[in-house]
Amino acid sequence: MTIDTVIGGCVVYYLDSSAGLDAQRCAILKDCLDDLDDLTDELDAECRPYFLRLRHLGRLLLDTKPAS
Repeated sequence: MTIDTVIGGCVVYYLDSSAGLDAQRCAILKDCLDDLDDLTDELDAECRPYFLRLRHLGRLLLDTKPAS
């Protein structure tokens, strides 16, 4: 599975769940962000903006609390 598919799946889960992300998805998302941190400098300049935006999306998702 690709990293953008995993992050996208977490976004869909978050939007469909009133409880937000569960612990398992938070851990998976954190792993994805760590992977993005490790590989971003190795990417071609033309690809880098996409993955930086993807990382930003993942960070926003982790930092956002579900509505009560």
